Amino acid sequence: MSISSPGVGSGLDVKTLVSQLMAFERAPITLLDKKEASYQAKLSSFGSLKSSLASLQTAAKALSTPDKFSPMKASVADATTLSASAGSTAVAGSYEVEVKSLAQSQKLMMSASAGSGTEGYAGTNTVVGTGTITINFGTYTPPEAPATTPGFTANPDKPDAKTIVIGSGNNTLAGIRDAINAANAGVSASIINDGSTNGFRLSLTSTDSGARNAMQISVADATGDLAQLNYDPSSAAPGATKLNENVTAKDAVIKVDNVTITKQSNTITDAIQGVTLNLSKTMPADTTTKITLTRDTSNVKAAVEGFVKAYNDTNKAIRDATAYDASTGKAAVLAGDSTVRSIQSQLRGLFSTPLSGAPAGMTMLSDVGISFQKDGSLAIDETKFGKALADPAKDLGKLFTSTGSIKGYAWQVDVLAGKILSPVGQLADRTNSFNQTIKDIGTRRDAMNTRLVSVEQRYRDQFAALDTLVASMTTTSNFLAQQLANLPKNT
Repeated sequence: MSISSPGVGSGLDVKTLVSQLMAFERAPITLLDKKEASYQAKLSSFGSLKSSLASLQTAAKALSTPDKFSPMKASVADATTLSASAGSTAVAGSYEVEVKSLAQSQKLMMSASAGSGTEGYAGTNTVVGTGTITINFGTYTPPEAPATTPGFTANPDKPDAKTIVIGSGNNTLAGIRDAINAANAGVSASIINDGSTNGFRLSLTSTDSGARNAMQISVADATGDLAQLNYDPSSAAPGATKLNENVTAKDAVIKVDNVTITKQSNTITDAIQGVTLNLSKTMPADTTTKITLTRDTSNVKAAVEGFVKAYNDTNKAIRDATAYDASTGKAAVLAGDSTVRSIQSQLRGLFSTPLSGAPAGMTMLSDVGISFQKDGSLAIDETKFGKALADPAKDLGKLFTSTGSIKGYAWQVDVLAGKILSPVGQLADRTNSFNQTIKDIGTRRDAMNTRLVSVEQRYRDQFAALDTLVASMTTTSNFLAQQLANLPKNT
C-alpha cells in the first residue's frame, strides 16, 4: 500500500511532529547563535572604544610638541613677502624685516650642442658614454685680478665627494639620470625636451639651496659624450666646464631691524628667537614689513579643552561598555572584561603620576586646575586654569609636551594610545580573539546544519514507515471486523 502524503494513512500530524523534533534538535544551534550575537556585540563595543581612543590620541598630538603649545602669535604686515610662526621660546615684540634676496639651488643643463651632432639627443635611450662622475659642493668666489677664473671653496658640511660609475648598463641619457638619482649624491637629475628633433638634454639641480651648495662636477675616463657633464668654472683646463648654469646657487639675505642676516635656505629658524620665517619673495630696496609677536592663549586653551573632552569621551565609552545596572541586574557587554579594565587603569594611572623632572608647582594637572571627578572624568577649574594661562612664568607646555627629559601628559597619552591601538596592541589582540571565536562558531554551526539535514530526513523516513504500517494494520483490522461481523450470517 502506498501513502502519498505523510499522516494520511495513520491520521498522525507528521509535519508538526517532525517540526517539533527538529526544534529540539536545533536547540544547540540556537545557543550558538546567541553566543555569536554576544561576541558581535563585544566587537561593536570595542569598535566604539577604539574610535574614542583614536580621537584621544589626535587631541593628545595637538599638545605633544612645544611648537604646538606656544602662547605666542606671529602676524606679518605683508604676508605675500614672508610668513612667520612663533614657537614656545618666542617673546612678545615687533621687528622690521626686509627680504633682499631668496635662496636658490643651482641648476645646470647640457648645452643644446651636447650631443655628437649640433643639438642634444634624439631620445632618452640614446647612448651618451661611460666614465666616472665625481660631484663636490662648495662656493665659487669671483676671481681677484689678475686671475681669470673664480676660486672654489669646498662646503665643510659636505667634505666627501660623491662618485658615480657609468658603465655599459647605464650609459644612456635615462640611465645616467637614474644612476645620479639612485646615488643620493645631493643632486636631482631630470631630462628636459625642448621639442626639437634632438631636444633631449640632462638637467641637474642641487638638492640644497645656498651659495655653499654649488656643484663641482668632473668626469674621469670618459668615453663618448660623458665629458659634457664636466662643470668647474674654477679650473682653466680645456673642457673643464661644459654644462650651462641656468640658475646660480644663492643665499637668502634679509635684514632684521637693519641687521643683515645671510642663510642657505628660505626657511629661517634662528634669526628671531623662537620664530620661524618662510620667505616668499624679495622686496623693493629699503622697504620693510613688520612682524608682531603677541601673547595669545586662545589656541592653547582650545587645545587643552579638546584634550580634556577627548579623555572624558573615552572615559564615558569605557564606563558605558562596562556598566552594571543593579536595579535590573543587567550588565553591559564588556562588564568585567580584563582588556578594558587594563586600558582604564593605565589611563588613570598615567594622570595620577607626577611628572618627573618638572618644576615645582607644575608636576600635576591639578596644579593648573584640571582634576578628576568621582565618575573618573576630568574637569577644568576655569579660574585657576585661566590664571595659569595668563602667567608668563608658568610654562604649561611642560605639563603636556615632551621637553628634554620631561615627558608631559599629552605626550604620554599619545604614546600609550599608539601602543593600545597598534596592530599588535591590546585591542587588536582582543578583537582578533573575538573574530576567531565567531569564525569557530560559524564552522560548528555549518557542521550542525549539515547533520540536521540527515536527521530531519531520518525522522521523515521513520514516520513514513510508521504511517504505512499503521495504514496496513488499519486495513487488516477493518477486514477482520468485517469477517467477524459476517460469521452469524454464515452460521
